[in-house]
Amino acid sequence: MNETAPSAEEKVYRAIGRFICEFSQVEYTIRHYLAEEIGLKEEHFTPVVESYDVAALCTVAKKIFAKRRPCEFAARIEKGINRFFDLNNDRNRVAHGLWVPFTDGGIVHHVPRDLNAVRLQNQAGELEKRADELNALRVELESAFLHQPDF
Repeated sequence: MNETAPSAEEKVYRAIGRFICEFSQVEYTIRHYLAEEIGLKEEHFTPVVESYDVAALCTVAKKIFAKRRPCEFAARIEKGINRFFDLNNDRNRVAHGLWVPFTDGGIVHHVPRDLNAVRLQNQAGELEKRADELNALRVELESAFLHQPDF
């Protein structure tokens, strides 16, 4: 077997996909535990919880868990949700940016709502780091949702 190493371009595509996948896993984790916390019937999950955009999801989840969980766990949940919300800026850049995957480790040009355009290089490596962060964040949030001690 003669397997070749992935090209620089393939690494960018992989990093984009992995980042989006990890982001969606954390997003779903928050939705799942929020629905569970309020006793939402499964038949109402999609029209209620899945209809929230990320900002609304984070706001609602923080409010609900702050009211229903002991301070220690509510604070851990809020911290994790705030980190997730911060990573949503990366998701917006990934989803709405102009990609040049075959140059400088992956370049993305993005114009956010404040109209201050950014052009970032070496995005394959950065997105892999963010994907790792998201994976760890999901574990941390699940631990807090389930009232487990910090690792």
